[in-house]
Amino acid sequence: MAVLRGEQGSVQFETGSGSLAPVVGTRSWSLNISKETLDTSKHGDTFRSFVGSMISGSGTVELVYDPDATGQAGLIEDIVKTSDAADASFELFTTGSTTNTDSVSFAGIITSMDITSTVGDLVIATCNFITSGTITSNLE
Repeated sequence: MAVLRGEQGSVQFETGSGSLAPVVGTRSWSLNISKETLDTSKHGDTFRSFVGSMISGSGTVELVYDPDATGQAGLIEDIVKTSDAADASFELFTTGSTTNTDSVSFAGIITSMDITSTVGDLVIATCNFITSGTITSNLE
């Protein structure tokens, strides 16, 4: 049985005007994928039946904030885009950073961003996102 440790994960991001690049200082990421269902039950059925329908995702990337760290500015500043065309690309890795390996990739929109500064602690930036379009799973 393989054991994956959180420190093996990473995030790559691009704002729609370049290529995917590592976001240095990533502390954690989460991704929730949901599938809607449609009720296909009909009169006379005793039990409900369903089929899968639309799939969507949302999640969070948490960073140890460093204004000079590669990739952080693009991720954090993507929140201030108006009329965002969902052209930002994400690739979230469970291990390593080899494209299309042990990862989930998708286009998305940064929906909110928080920066927290607490005495005696690191400055943390948290970016929340939603997916837009296909979510590709390369988890092995």
